[in-house]
Amino acid sequence: MISSSIRLKVLPDKVEEFEGLVAQLVRDIYANEPGAKFYEVRRVKDEPYTYVYFLSFDDQAAFDRYSSADYHTQMSPKAVACLDGDPVFEDLESFY
Repeated sequence: MISSSIRLKVLPDKVEEFEGLVAQLVRDIYANEPGAKFYEVRRVKDEPYTYVYFLSFDDQAAFDRYSSADYHTQMSPKAVACLDGDPVFEDLESFY
């Protein structure tokens, strides 16, 4: 299984746009990616411009299909334009 987290900050005037893009992305993933086991994005409580993604895919091939899907490649530059700084990516592993 491939699992990651991504922590990022959004520009205050881009929050509505970012949240709309991400909401559509999550719908697209669950509709089109059977290898996506978990894909959730949450806003950090008391940090209204900070978000954390948690995602898990069956394997590298499932992650690669998602990464190269049209809906993802078209959305990504729009979402990046909403960011305040660089996102922090972390690969996760199971301990049980």
